[in-house]
Amino acid sequence: MKTVVKAAAISVAAWTLLALFVIGMLTLFRIAGVPATVSGSDLAGAKGTASVIDCVEHGPLSLRGAGYYWKCVAEVRTGPNRPVARVEFGPDELTPADMGRPVFVDYASHDWQRNVPHPYNFLAAVGPIAAGALGFIGYAVGPRIFLRWLVPSLKRRDKATRTPTGPGSLELPADLKLPVPDGGDRTGSVAAFAFFAATGIGFLVVAGTMIVATVRLRPDDVATYLVALPFVLPGIGLLAVIPSARRRLRVASGAPLIPARLTQRGFEQTARDGTPRRVRWSKIERFVFVEGPGDLVGVHLALVDEQAEEGLAESFRARSEHGHLLTPLLSLQEAERLAALVENFKPGLTRWPTREVSRGGLGLLRPAKSTVVRLKNASSGVSKERRISASRPSLTRMTVMLLGASLLIWAMTVAASGRGAMDLFVITAVVLVYLAASLYRGDRGTFVLRKDSLNWRQRDRPEVKVLYADIAGIVVKPAPGGNGRWYYSLHVTPSEGDEYVLAERVGAAAAKRLVDLVQPRPATATALENRS
Repeated sequence: MKTVVKAAAISVAAWTLLALFVIGMLTLFRIAGVPATVSGSDLAGAKGTASVIDCVEHGPLSLRGAGYYWKCVAEVRTGPNRPVARVEFGPDELTPADMGRPVFVDYASHDWQRNVPHPYNFLAAVGPIAAGALGFIGYAVGPRIFLRWLVPSLKRRDKATRTPTGPGSLELPADLKLPVPDGGDRTGSVAAFAFFAATGIGFLVVAGTMIVATVRLRPDDVATYLVALPFVLPGIGLLAVIPSARRRLRVASGAPLIPARLTQRGFEQTARDGTPRRVRWSKIERFVFVEGPGDLVGVHLALVDEQAEEGLAESFRARSEHGHLLTPLLSLQEAERLAALVENFKPGLTRWPTREVSRGGLGLLRPAKSTVVRLKNASSGVSKERRISASRPSLTRMTVMLLGASLLIWAMTVAASGRGAMDLFVITAVVLVYLAASLYRGDRGTFVLRKDSLNWRQRDRPEVKVLYADIAGIVVKPAPGGNGRWYYSLHVTPSEGDEYVLAERVGAAAAKRLVDLVQPRPATATALENRS
């Protein structure tokens, strides 16, 4: 019963938003032609005068969208020796308040208008572009997803239904077919990322302009505020997914299917030269499933050591943040079947990070949370340890992001109100989008400094503990950068033995802070300070 009610509620909500979006588009075209004010007109540049004869109020719902507006008929005089023309003006060009007094008018955009600025004309072009962009995203993600919202019968079946439960269905061996793309299209990923950013900002500009125009002309028109909602929601949604868009979007065409098998001995595949490969279960640390757009799942394989990589075919040796990428294109149903097979044989060996609760905030909430925890521990006397996140942002970066977020809100308000150009808003938005895209992409972990030891913690990996007494020094070396960020690897030089890597990829601010706390400031710290 709950499933039926939930499906019906989703369907009603989807149809409601769709109807609001269509009505919102009609409203947008109406607002695109309204003047900045209806309290007067300008003599300079006027081509005639209009005398209002009759006005009719329309609304709250019409072919012009939602909200109330006036349509007036007036006599237009363009000269003393020219005939008077009877003209029906557009929505809210003239109002009953103009009766009994001449209104200076101008002929522009193939129609007569009140001779005042019309700052919202750009909506006539931006609106269709934003609507087309939303339709393209829907097509790219998958039309079936939207049909499942609109038609409950097409809604995805419950997990219990689509997970194989027949006799022997979860038993090994099991054959797999993993689609593996031949390389990747970086240009396509960057273009998709820029497309998401431009579309999201465009929707917010449209919604903000509609609200500003309504506040100026009819501040009590609730219907117009309501139809601005379908533009606000996708705008916020598209900007919210930008930090992960570059990681999750992949352009793949003609992906070959690589045959593989799960047996009681391990994960078996066939290399391109036809030789068999096998990774034993004892060498497998975890199967990681990352859900992406269009009901596609990226499947990753984490191994216990680098030697186990020899058991992987070349097609499966692409490195990823979760180990090795087996495929980014497995359907959700097949991915859940694979997870069920693994869990049935080795419970606890699978993980779905996208189904776990996480928090973002353009990189601002994580350091704030760490600060609160540190102050709480210090005040309670619970712990004397110090924690340094590998993704620790520099003070300059934090300041720029906070100021940029404030400037973006102010610039959007000024631009939407028509009192200033769009340049400042666009520049600020581009800077913030870049900062969001260049978030930390290195090792996710935390350095814990205790009284006698330095500990390096990473999720799903054993903690590394190094006693200060055994450390002769810490060496910081540049690591391959990415996403507009510099990264460094931390090497420990022990009192006895060879140098080894403690962390492969950490941020500049975290590396600098760790060096300052653990040992006297070396020469390499100067370069870190300049770049952080």
